[in-house]
Amino acid sequence: MPKTLAIDFDGVIHAYSKGWQDGTIYDPPLPGSLEAIRSLMETYAVFIHTTRDAGAVAGWLADHGFDTVLDVDGPTHPKRQFWNDLGALLVTDRKLPAVAYIDDRGIRFTNWDQALTDLQDATQ
Repeated sequence: MPKTLAIDFDGVIHAYSKGWQDGTIYDPPLPGSLEAIRSLMETYAVFIHTTRDAGAVAGWLADHGFDTVLDVDGPTHPKRQFWNDLGALLVTDRKLPAVAYIDDRGIRFTNWDQALTDLQDATQ
């Protein structure tokens, strides 16, 4: 079974140069992001997590050549608890279990003293 990798959308794939705005996906992909995702998908089950409308993100990624799967909640398609499929890119509004999370706003946790110091440094 492949290992799962999570990738944030805004600031990691989508340049996000103007911030949230009205939720519109207005920028092109960050240089190298699409190629990196394609490469990672050869080894990992990759999912994209976002606070945006997951359907809009899935459509944007499909427009850029990805086979996307939308994590929907409904009577015939309950939201997934895990993602372990190679070759398709899941798009969801949740952080599922993964071996690593690639995110532009993350703080790596090793202990609380370090985390609080890193948070203070990042917000100054």
